[in-house]
Amino acid sequence: MSLQPCTYPDPGFFTKTSLIQFGYGVWVNLSVVMIGLAFSFPAVAIPQLKSPESNILISISEESWIASVLTLVSPIGCVTCGYFMDRLGRRPLLIISPLPLSIGWFYTGFAKQAKDIIIGRIITGIGVGMAMSVPRVYLTEISLPNMRGVIGSFPNVAMSIGITIQAGLGAVFHWKTLCHIAGSYGLFLFFLNFFLPETPYFLLENATMDDAEKALRRFRSNKHNIEWEMEELMDFKIDNNIKKLTLGEQIAALFRKSSCKPFWIVMIYILITQLSGVTILIMWAVELLQNSKSSIDPHAGNVMLGLTRLFSGIAASALIFRTGRRPLALISGLGVGIVCLALGLTIQYKEYPTVFPQIGYILYIIFGSLGHYTLPVLIMFELYPLQVRGILGGISMSILNFMIFGANKTYPYVRDALGYPYTIITFGVCSLLGCIYLYFYLPETKGLTLQEIEEYYNDLRPTLTSQRLIRSEMYIRGVGLGSPSRSLVRLDRFKDKSLHMKRGSISKKGSNEDETKDNADKDK
Repeated sequence: MSLQPCTYPDPGFFTKTSLIQFGYGVWVNLSVVMIGLAFSFPAVAIPQLKSPESNILISISEESWIASVLTLVSPIGCVTCGYFMDRLGRRPLLIISPLPLSIGWFYTGFAKQAKDIIIGRIITGIGVGMAMSVPRVYLTEISLPNMRGVIGSFPNVAMSIGITIQAGLGAVFHWKTLCHIAGSYGLFLFFLNFFLPETPYFLLENATMDDAEKALRRFRSNKHNIEWEMEELMDFKIDNNIKKLTLGEQIAALFRKSSCKPFWIVMIYILITQLSGVTILIMWAVELLQNSKSSIDPHAGNVMLGLTRLFSGIAASALIFRTGRRPLALISGLGVGIVCLALGLTIQYKEYPTVFPQIGYILYIIFGSLGHYTLPVLIMFELYPLQVRGILGGISMSILNFMIFGANKTYPYVRDALGYPYTIITFGVCSLLGCIYLYFYLPETKGLTLQEIEEYYNDLRPTLTSQRLIRSEMYIRGVGLGSPSRSLVRLDRFKDKSLHMKRGSISKKGSNEDETKDNADKDK
């Protein structure tokens, strides 16, 4: 097996290494399908509960709680899962997270009265919060930079699949049967996830380098240059003092610049997407279609939007393999803004129903899938530092859920105050203004390793530039970064325990001086 001089460029999409990561991406996102099932359950269950044949009668208040309590309690699952993810590992939480979902589904399925359904939805909501965070962290940490964007966009596709499946099953089965199907699916995932390995990054922090290397080999083919990737991980661990933190150290780490700056970048991006109406269009799709002077039947139009969301999510996964985050974010923001302005004006000034509102909402979904629906959470777990990635991600997902709850809670009041046309126009204005923020502050992370991103926010790198690309170009030009055999000698040297301890005790200044000296020797 011949070794490459550098881990850049990453393997192409149709290679064994990339397909292995793709397979794990599909596997882990089976848990996210359950989120789509949970979100879309009220849309099919409430009409059945309100029918004269229903043996459980619900009031308007109970109806609203069934529809909204999920996002209200899911932050509990987000924060709890985030904390234990950093303490116990990503794999144990992937195994555990389907259990509260299953318990909640079965409890709801055996409900005798409305309050039982609400309690079941509360339990399910906690499970939803857990399933929101851990799959994304897991997939971020097992992926090479070129596949991280592709696999990171899978949750959006998986959620769309869950929404579509629930809508299809809801047209055939009773709501109690839907609960039993979803509960059984959760039990299946519980047993299936026992076969998942732990991520190399968690083992890098909490176990030995040999354990991390064994795990890494599960996510790469035998043709991939494991030695170079392990050398980079080892340097990262030493230079950034990666270790398991105590609770106090973890809390302190949350207030460091390397945590706070990415946190606020992501939070403002999420706020922009919510002000642009991304979740309102999902939750209130039928009502929006009914009041937009669309000539298409609202329920048929909603199915069309669901299919559009699914296929555009798949297309976005393909695009993100080739395109950077910033271009997609800006195209998404501009597209959503322009579509909303055109759609609002159409609703305001067209006096008779046309097909244009339906087309407008379809275009909204297409542009939204390029960035607004996909990128905030993907970028979140790319930017957050390893040692608090779980807990900080859990806090962020909790805030996201509160924002979703707030957006849907305030939407009726905004709608009544402004009217449908100007509400849609407001979405467009917020999206366009958000593009200004994204242009100046959103970082580009395509092609960068998680180590490079974290070291940039730790002020160990001056710019967000791929050092792997620079080294590869220097090697190709013959500047001299060493032969593959030399790289193996360096790796063996790093694995020497005494040298590892010695390097760990060197100050940051001394390490930088040694690194400069090594680079000078290589140049000679």
